[in-house]
Amino acid sequence: MNQIEIHAPSSSANVGLGYDIWCLGLEQPQLKIVYTRLPNQTEIELEAKSPLRPPPGRILGYAGKKALEQFLKEHNINEGAHLYYEDTGYPVGGLGRSGAEAVGAIMAAAVTYEIKLNRNDVVVASARGEPGEHKDNVAASTNGRLSIIVPSTPYTGRPSVDFYEVPEDLGLAIGFSSYQKTGGTEEGRNVLKSQVDVNEFVEQMGMVSAATAAIVTGNISRFLELAWGDKFHQPRRAHVRFYGNFDDNDFRGLQRKLYEEFCIAWDVSGAGPNMQAKYSREQYPQGIVETISPVVLPWFESKGIQLRLEEIVIAKEGAYDYAQENYNY
Repeated sequence: MNQIEIHAPSSSANVGLGYDIWCLGLEQPQLKIVYTRLPNQTEIELEAKSPLRPPPGRILGYAGKKALEQFLKEHNINEGAHLYYEDTGYPVGGLGRSGAEAVGAIMAAAVTYEIKLNRNDVVVASARGEPGEHKDNVAASTNGRLSIIVPSTPYTGRPSVDFYEVPEDLGLAIGFSSYQKTGGTEEGRNVLKSQVDVNEFVEQMGMVSAATAAIVTGNISRFLELAWGDKFHQPRRAHVRFYGNFDDNDFRGLQRKLYEEFCIAWDVSGAGPNMQAKYSREQYPQGIVETISPVVLPWFESKGIQLRLEEIVIAKEGAYDYAQENYNY
């Protein structure tokens, strides 16, 4: 085939406790990728159509090009490609756009050249387009649903990804923040290099283990009880004002209030500064935005931040599923 179209969902990483290991695929926005073979050249061309302008220095589609270059070289394919990316409003920053770009390019190339990859293979190849080859966002764009990343398995030393259907009862809303963080995601990672106290480690492991068991078994009330209790990345970043003009004590106070009054797990979405509300759809069948806006929006406004809350649908499929359904991959 000379031309392939793939759709890849957006994503939200970390999901509270699961720093670099949990990620959710999101139904909207979606990224459309059209891959066209260029057999008479070796260059990879980029073209992008989006109503949103990327920040200075960001080239839309670059992550896909970077991952694809390595993939084609690895498979001894000496052809070029034209990568066309299109979206109806996919922001740069906060929803894993670069991960979706990379997944779309790898998945399209695999279909084009009839290279059989499993889901793990797609995640690993796509992560080469990401800084530090982080796999959480690319896993969610590959699989949709909930992905859990094991960075290195004990026997092979290779990463692996498990994915699970998300219980219908889990609702999600994202708060898009006006705060402009400095230093980007990598600067946020530097904050996390300080030592971890053994008691914090044990508490975090206990919460992650119990919360994982809760979500995969459909016990959403238990998941919501635990998911907002992170003791690792969120407190450290909040302490240095990475999410805005508030510290970890302020932020924890908001989290506690939202859980006590509404049974909502409020966390940072990805590396921030966007926020995430997880809730029970059985308890709030019409969504949570109208219920919590009178509490949440003034809190952020008092910090000089405008927050736009939107209901988000969790994706039930990813780019791999799209290839299976449309190309019998």
